[in-house]
Amino acid sequence: MESKNIIISIKPEFALRIIEGEKTIELRRRFPINEIKGGIAIIYASSPIQKIIGYVVISEVEKLPISLIWATYSKQACVKKRFFNKYFKGLEEGFAIKLSKPVKLACPFDIKQLETTYKFSAPQSYRYAPAEILEVLEV
Repeated sequence: MESKNIIISIKPEFALRIIEGEKTIELRRRFPINEIKGGIAIIYASSPIQKIIGYVVISEVEKLPISLIWATYSKQACVKKRFFNKYFKGLEEGFAIKLSKPVKLACPFDIKQLETTYKFSAPQSYRYAPAEILEVLEV
Protein backbone atom coordinates (compact mmCIF):
# COMPACT_ATOMS: atom_id res chain seq x y z
CA MET A 1 0.00 0.00 0.00
CA GLU A 2 1.34 3.46 -0.92
CA SER A 3 2.14 5.90 1.88
CA LYS A 4 0.05 9.04 2.14
CA ASN A 5 1.68 12.45 2.18
CA ILE A 6 0.51 15.35 4.32
CA ILE A 7 0.89 19.06 4.81
CA ILE A 8 1.27 19.82 8.49
CA SER A 9 0.83 23.23 10.08
CA ILE A 10 3.43 23.95 12.76
CA LYS A 11 4.28 27.04 14.81
CA PRO A 12 7.33 28.74 13.25
CA GLU A 13 9.68 28.12 16.19
CA PHE A 14 9.08 24.37 15.93
CA ALA A 15 8.88 24.26 12.12
CA LEU A 16 12.32 25.83 11.82
CA ARG A 17 13.78 23.35 14.32
CA ILE A 18 12.34 20.46 12.30
CA ILE A 19 13.86 21.71 9.05
CA GLU A 20 17.22 22.21 10.77
CA GLY A 21 17.09 18.59 12.00
CA GLU A 22 17.04 19.54 15.68
CA LYS A 23 13.41 18.56 16.35
CA THR A 24 12.89 14.96 15.26
CA ILE A 25 9.59 14.26 17.05
CA GLU A 26 6.37 16.13 16.35
CA LEU A 27 3.62 15.78 18.94
CA ARG A 28 -0.07 15.65 18.08
CA ARG A 29 -3.30 15.15 19.97
CA ARG A 30 -4.81 13.41 16.92
CA PHE A 31 -3.08 11.97 13.91
CA PRO A 32 -3.63 9.19 11.35
CA ILE A 33 -1.54 6.05 11.74
CA ASN A 34 -2.56 3.96 8.74
CA GLU A 35 -0.56 4.35 5.52
CA ILE A 36 1.37 7.39 6.80
CA LYS A 37 4.72 5.73 7.63
CA GLY A 38 7.23 6.46 4.89
CA GLY A 39 5.17 9.38 3.59
CA ILE A 40 6.29 12.96 3.24
CA ALA A 41 5.26 15.68 5.70
CA ILE A 42 5.38 19.08 4.03
CA ILE A 43 6.15 21.65 6.72
CA TYR A 44 3.96 24.74 6.72
CA ALA A 45 5.22 27.36 9.19
CA SER A 46 2.08 29.09 10.45
CA SER A 47 1.65 32.79 11.21
CA PRO A 48 3.51 35.07 10.99
CA ILE A 49 5.66 33.21 8.40
CA GLN A 50 2.78 31.50 6.52
CA LYS A 51 5.03 29.62 4.12
CA ILE A 52 5.94 26.06 3.25
CA ILE A 53 9.57 25.91 4.34
CA GLY A 54 10.52 22.30 3.62
CA TYR A 55 9.59 18.67 4.12
CA VAL A 56 10.57 15.55 6.05
CA VAL A 57 9.99 11.81 5.89
CA ILE A 58 7.58 10.31 8.43
CA SER A 59 9.61 7.40 9.81
CA GLU A 60 7.06 6.21 12.37
CA VAL A 61 3.87 7.25 14.15
CA GLU A 62 3.27 5.97 17.66
CA LYS A 63 0.11 6.29 19.75
CA LEU A 64 1.27 6.22 23.37
CA PRO A 65 0.24 7.17 26.90
CA ILE A 66 1.07 10.84 27.52
CA SER A 67 3.51 10.01 30.34
CA LEU A 68 5.44 7.64 28.07
CA ILE A 69 5.63 10.23 25.29
CA TRP A 70 7.24 12.69 27.70
CA ALA A 71 9.60 10.11 29.22
CA THR A 72 10.71 8.83 25.82
CA TYR A 73 10.65 11.83 23.51
CA SER A 74 10.79 15.10 25.47
CA LYS A 75 14.31 16.00 24.27
CA GLN A 76 13.63 15.18 20.59
CA ALA A 77 10.29 17.06 20.71
CA CYS A 78 12.04 20.28 21.83
CA VAL A 79 9.19 21.39 24.12
CA LYS A 80 9.08 22.43 27.74
CA LYS A 81 7.14 20.36 30.29
CA ARG A 82 4.62 23.18 30.90
CA PHE A 83 3.82 23.47 27.17
CA PHE A 84 3.60 19.67 26.88
CA ASN A 85 1.16 19.36 29.82
CA LYS A 86 -1.04 22.17 28.54
CA TYR A 87 -1.10 20.74 25.01
CA PHE A 88 -2.10 17.23 26.11
CA LYS A 89 -4.39 18.31 28.99
CA GLY A 90 -7.40 16.02 29.30
CA LEU A 91 -5.93 13.23 27.17
CA GLU A 92 -4.54 9.89 28.22
CA GLU A 93 -2.87 9.12 24.90
CA GLY A 94 -1.25 11.14 22.16
CA PHE A 95 0.88 10.73 19.07
CA ALA A 96 4.64 10.93 18.60
CA ILE A 97 5.61 11.35 14.96
CA LYS A 98 9.20 10.43 14.17
CA LEU A 99 10.66 12.67 11.46
CA SER A 100 13.79 12.13 9.38
CA LYS A 101 15.66 13.45 6.33
CA PRO A 102 14.67 17.14 6.59
CA VAL A 103 14.89 19.18 3.40
CA LYS A 104 14.85 22.96 3.55
CA LEU A 105 13.36 24.66 0.50
CA ALA A 106 15.77 27.19 -1.05
CA CYS A 107 12.78 29.47 -1.65
CA PRO A 108 9.96 29.01 0.88
CA PHE A 109 6.61 28.70 -0.86
CA ASP A 110 3.96 31.29 0.03
CA ILE A 111 0.67 29.62 0.92
CA LYS A 112 -1.24 32.40 -0.88
CA GLN A 113 0.23 31.13 -4.18
CA LEU A 114 -1.26 27.70 -3.50
CA GLU A 115 -4.60 29.25 -2.58
CA THR A 116 -4.71 31.29 -5.80
CA THR A 117 -3.42 28.64 -8.20
CA TYR A 118 -4.74 25.40 -6.68
CA LYS A 119 -7.57 26.53 -4.38
CA PHE A 120 -5.57 24.95 -1.57
CA SER A 121 -5.64 26.62 1.84
CA ALA A 122 -3.37 26.13 4.82
CA PRO A 123 -4.41 23.34 7.18
CA GLN A 124 -5.30 24.08 10.80
CA SER A 125 -3.49 20.93 11.89
CA TYR A 126 -2.76 18.71 8.89
CA ARG A 127 -4.32 17.58 5.64
CA TYR A 128 -3.44 15.10 2.97
CA ALA A 129 -1.28 16.61 0.24
CA PRO A 130 -2.64 16.48 -3.31
CA ALA A 131 -0.19 15.24 -5.95
CA GLU A 132 -0.04 18.63 -7.71
CA ILE A 133 1.28 20.28 -4.52
CA LEU A 134 4.10 17.74 -4.29
CA GLU A 135 4.89 18.39 -7.96
CA VAL A 136 5.00 22.18 -7.45
CA LEU A 137 7.37 21.76 -4.50
CA GLU A 138 9.41 19.17 -6.47
CA VAL A 139 9.13 16.65 -3.63
